[in-house]
Amino acid sequence: MKKIIFILTVLLVFTSCEDFLDIQPETKFTDDNFWTSEGNLRSFSFGLYGVFYGYGDGGFFGGDHFFSTLSDDVMSLDERSEFDFPNVVPATASGTDWYWGYIRKANVLIEGAKKASVTTSIQEKYIGVGRLFRAIYYWEKVRLYGDVPYYNEPIESTDTDALYKARDSRIVVVDSIVADLDYAIAHLPDVNNTVEVNMYTALALKSRICLAAGTTFKYHNVDAGKATELLQASYDASKALMDAGVFSLHDNYTELFASEDLTGNSEAILVKQYNENMRHSIHSFIFHEPFFGFTLDFLNSFLMTDGTPIYSAPGVPHAGYTEWVFSTPDSIYTAYTSYDVTVDITANRDRRIPAIIDTTRLIFLFNKGIPMYSPSKYATYKLIKEQPTQGVQATTDAPVIRLGEILLNYAEAAFELGTISQGDLDNTINLIRARAGVAPLLMGVADAYDKDADVDALLWEIRRERRIELALEPFRKWDLIRWHKADKLNEDNVFVGVKDDPNNKYESTIEILRNANGYLYSTAPTDRRELFEDKKYLYPIPADQLTLNPNLVQNPGW
Repeated sequence: MKKIIFILTVLLVFTSCEDFLDIQPETKFTDDNFWTSEGNLRSFSFGLYGVFYGYGDGGFFGGDHFFSTLSDDVMSLDERSEFDFPNVVPATASGTDWYWGYIRKANVLIEGAKKASVTTSIQEKYIGVGRLFRAIYYWEKVRLYGDVPYYNEPIESTDTDALYKARDSRIVVVDSIVADLDYAIAHLPDVNNTVEVNMYTALALKSRICLAAGTTFKYHNVDAGKATELLQASYDASKALMDAGVFSLHDNYTELFASEDLTGNSEAILVKQYNENMRHSIHSFIFHEPFFGFTLDFLNSFLMTDGTPIYSAPGVPHAGYTEWVFSTPDSIYTAYTSYDVTVDITANRDRRIPAIIDTTRLIFLFNKGIPMYSPSKYATYKLIKEQPTQGVQATTDAPVIRLGEILLNYAEAAFELGTISQGDLDNTINLIRARAGVAPLLMGVADAYDKDADVDALLWEIRRERRIELALEPFRKWDLIRWHKADKLNEDNVFVGVKDDPNNKYESTIEILRNANGYLYSTAPTDRRELFEDKKYLYPIPADQLTLNPNLVQNPGW
């Protein structure tokens, strides 16, 4: 049993907090008798932690580590909208991210802390907590919708000017986000508490958000000057966190995602805890109810241990690389969920392969009979074998923010600023590579066979490292968007998986499609996700909101 229950658990069991039960609903928080203690401020702040999804909130879905997997890394076979970009303008805001309740809640906390009958330092701390969460929630809005209405105080139903205001420029909103993060960094405690937000959390989020905003502004031609300013802010925040000397890379990659308690892990900056009272279902959806498998494109991105790709040119393999082909004397049926096999793809390669890809079996997407590479991240092989049923729930902790991401942020920001050095690579990318048993990245790296023509060779390898290290964490989809590379989702390799022996026998109802090189298409064309279009870089505003507020303007193309 765990000693500490994560903040979200507290939120889910608020019925145990007598002070909270005694207060009026949020919309009535004008009574001075509520903002009377740090305990009340802290309890109210718990309602904002829902932005850290982790592995979910006790239900049968895998939080942002499950629903944010759509990318060129994985191929999903599911017609539900969660796995795709929007294809039509939603009729109403219901079920969309055009929701402002959490931003209002953050503003309520900020205003409440200002008038709370507590010491100035406690007031500033909870103003900082409120501003930190306001920054996170506003960035979620900006990366989806671009320009959005900005509110820095609670608005009431009678405030028609605020309710009917037009969208504010995302440049202005991001400036406010950075100001909020800076306030949080200055006023939150510098205590390494991995289950509550603190100064280190704020630095890490500034590193993350400013990198994302800066590259978005650069590659989407929003504002080049502001992009540089934001990239510098990300670099500075990353460096401050690294120089603090509080965190270090954990030596076992698997343990970051398959541990019952991460609160003492040297790499963990913010952790979402689970216990018997709040479990998660990431294992069930990854291992036992196969919703997706890895693409050939992702598998081929892993380097050889000498730091070079598996191919030096199309069709020219590395001397130490041997192609693996799925071959079996058995007949394959649609009833299969998984098939035990030795997936021999790890020789002379990055040690993270077996930590991310299950090399002991293949899965069959929704029992369609098409074998695909299965995930192993989030569990040990022993755990996979010992939990053979669907619907299984577990209590392993989720790393919400970890140092590995910050090192990658630093390296990318340094490159984008034009200041990167070999020392920067050695202190970031090469620490991660050393853990993976891969040779160091050098400044003069040659073009890789799989490199996009318009991307610098060194930047490509920095992005490759990010793709592998953060695989199945909620980044790849948004990385492709901020780099203006989401068209990669339409490439043929993202619909291709295992190389198949043509002598394998399949049930007659299984539609077998192979490309020219013998790799199986994971799905028939009629089952594949919608193709990405440029208009999808920004999501559409729900139609009813445009009717309710005529000052709003729809995003281009919708």
